[in-house]
Amino acid sequence: MPTESPPSPTPPTPRDFLRGLLRPHRRWLHLAWLAGLGAAAATVAFAGSIAWLVHQSLFAPGQTGPWPWLGLALAAAVLRYGLQTLRDWSGQRLAFAVRGELRARLAGTAARIGPVHLGQRGHSGAWASRYQEQVDALGGYFARYLPALGLAFAVPLLLLATAFALDWIAGLLLLLSAPLIPVFMALIGMGSQQIHEEQQERQNRLAGHFLDRIRNLDLLRRSLALDVARAEVATAAHGYRRLSMRVLRVAFLSSAVMEFFSAIAIGLVAIYVGFALLGFLEFGPAGKLALFPGLFVLLLAPEYFQPLRQFAQSYHDRAGAVAAASALAPLLQPATRGQPPAPSLPAPTTGPLLRLEGARVRYDPKGPPALQGVHLEIAAGERVGLVGPSGSGKSTLLALCAGFVAADSGTVTRAPAAARFAWIGQRAHLFHGSLRENLHLAAGPDATDAELATALQAAGLPVHDPTLPLGLDTPIGEASRGISGGQAQRVALARALLSGSRLWLLDEPTSALDRETAEDLLARLLRHASERGITLLLATHQIEIARRMTRILRLEAGQLCEDRRV
Repeated sequence: MPTESPPSPTPPTPRDFLRGLLRPHRRWLHLAWLAGLGAAAATVAFAGSIAWLVHQSLFAPGQTGPWPWLGLALAAAVLRYGLQTLRDWSGQRLAFAVRGELRARLAGTAARIGPVHLGQRGHSGAWASRYQEQVDALGGYFARYLPALGLAFAVPLLLLATAFALDWIAGLLLLLSAPLIPVFMALIGMGSQQIHEEQQERQNRLAGHFLDRIRNLDLLRRSLALDVARAEVATAAHGYRRLSMRVLRVAFLSSAVMEFFSAIAIGLVAIYVGFALLGFLEFGPAGKLALFPGLFVLLLAPEYFQPLRQFAQSYHDRAGAVAAASALAPLLQPATRGQPPAPSLPAPTTGPLLRLEGARVRYDPKGPPALQGVHLEIAAGERVGLVGPSGSGKSTLLALCAGFVAADSGTVTRAPAAARFAWIGQRAHLFHGSLRENLHLAAGPDATDAELATALQAAGLPVHDPTLPLGLDTPIGEASRGISGGQAQRVALARALLSGSRLWLLDEPTSALDRETAEDLLARLLRHASERGITLLLATHQIEIARRMTRILRLEAGQLCEDRRV
């Protein structure tokens, strides 16, 4: 008996997911922090030069000329601008690297798990939204929030130490005002993440909703339901617009909180310095406060809150990134819920083309298996018909042979000739483009027009057919628009011929065709398979079609209950 598979690993938390994305590119963050600290040191030099220049001009105008201090201030300003540019560039470079790597991982995961599990993880519109919008939502987190987070601690400490060295009362005023800002920012952030998660979930639903209406536009027109569909899309878009405004309100509120407390703190420092210079305060160092330290502190006060202000402005980027990470992290998990088998084993060249030993596939860990304990060998050149009621596991067995799904237990051994295969389903998937471009997908870019025309002729669709007015340049739209369903299946057969595959997996390829077209297509499939020694696995509900094979397999409830030669 097969052993029960252990539970699948849980997806990482959003924080762990974001931390994992950062780890290979941490050097860009470190560079941003170093540049930010360097810019802060240049700010101190600039403020000190200006304060000393003003002090000397008023109280010692004849001692030294202003040019050395003006030169120092100018050099400090240029250095500060250059380092700030480097800081921003490093943050953008970090975001660019993370998003590029994440998109590559998403594309790799989609290719690895196959179309079956890909469809189970979301609508194609939702996948497109996650690949584009939600990955982009991480940009602000890495480009602005993380650099601002480190500098929000380091830069104020540097400026605070300078302020304490000049006047400890002014430094104390700045120190006491700073803790209020993170407290209020945390209170605002509690609701911000929830709003971002709701917004991104609504965005995914809206993408799928709109794509469904576009794909079924002809049906909506024939059903006289265009007005209803238009109203539904408008309602969904209006709901998303209102939710987006809620996100903006939270972002504006966080910035307003920062501006409010920084204005109060800077005002208190200005009042203290002004009263001390006028002689109204005698407490501590206030009685001896000169213009140079007082003006120095006043120039540093706005810069003290600048990193905190930038942190506040980027705080909503964190909420958006956490919400996006919650949606993206599960997509990168392994497809199988149980213990994955070893990779498909290479079979000897003299052995069967495909061998399944105790293969089991389960989509839902709480439901019955789609396939259970399948033992099967298929030799090269066999034509095998798969029959059984709906839900018996025919399509799952084809997907397992193709590698679209992995077995939870057991092994699947493929001969080298089975590494490449052709798949023809109930409805051929043709991409938007020309007929030639769709054929080149299987034939490769070097195939000549003569080779493409020969394959079409063999499939029963001559290139000079009146329904193809532009021949190989005939345009094909989304969902095979521009050609009929029978022609689309013939194009799929032509692609199979051009691919040179020795294994054809056919999932009811004639079920959506009229009887005459289905008979002609099936006859061509069988003839080409016989002439070329191609192995066929054909799933069908029609026993008459299965009897034209050399072998019939009957599946019931995911188990192989009959295997007989014809």
